[in-house]
Amino acid sequence: MLFSLGMLMLSATQIYTIFTVQLFAFLNLLPVEADISAYTFDNKTGNFDDLPARFGYRLPSDGLKGFLIGARPQNACEPIDPPPIRDNLTGAFIVLIKRFDCNFDIKVLNAQKAGYKAAIVHNVDSDDLISMGSNDLDILKQIDIPSVFVSEETADSLKKDYAYDKGGHVVLMPDFSLPLEYYLIPFLIIVGICLILIVVFMITKFVQSRHRARRSRLRKDQLKKLPIHKYNKGDAYDVCAICLDEYEEGDKLRVLPCSHGEHTAMQSP
Repeated sequence: MLFSLGMLMLSATQIYTIFTVQLFAFLNLLPVEADISAYTFDNKTGNFDDLPARFGYRLPSDGLKGFLIGARPQNACEPIDPPPIRDNLTGAFIVLIKRFDCNFDIKVLNAQKAGYKAAIVHNVDSDDLISMGSNDLDILKQIDIPSVFVSEETADSLKKDYAYDKGGHVVLMPDFSLPLEYYLIPFLIIVGICLILIVVFMITKFVQSRHRARRSRLRKDQLKKLPIHKYNKGDAYDVCAICLDEYEEGDKLRVLPCSHGEHTAMQSP
């Protein structure tokens, strides 16, 4: 019984941790969905697909315009160089970061600390898109810039034609449709609450049953006060009220308050 209670409490704790991270992201740091539009000084344009991070603040409704800078070091697993000092430039700086070597949340947090207003993380040797996530609530609370994930092909195009040193800029446009997992959050809330209620209910029932069992047992002094009768054939008591065995000649019986007899060993302290 105690082992089952312990396993239920452990499961409830694990679900609470996962739920806290997901709920924090959902309520305070809504995920960023964006299409990347890129422009050059001679009006060349390009549009690129991305996949949002599951952390970071939402983009403004009119999008986030910025000048694209490659991260140094490229993987942003340690503090990176800040953006250049702007002279009469309107717009933020967005950093392009290489995947691998450390967690996504570390990369984006380092970009934020360096002064960038958004981060674009790109794949390596693959054009697959990945939804970046974070399981570290402490880091998640610190991130307040949006970030998206793009393919290696997109990253190559952005660096080649639309980077800050090429005279280009990019615009991250928001799309507020949420991934499927965020529609499951209400379900996870209900499941978590139900598990907690089950644990509380089982603990309560266990405690009540223990108290009930203790109340039903007679104390030593009460047992000693019950009359003892030696069984003889023909007595009114022929079957033990507890074990239902028939008495044998000479058995010692304890006469219960209900006027039934039992073997004296049945409730020995």
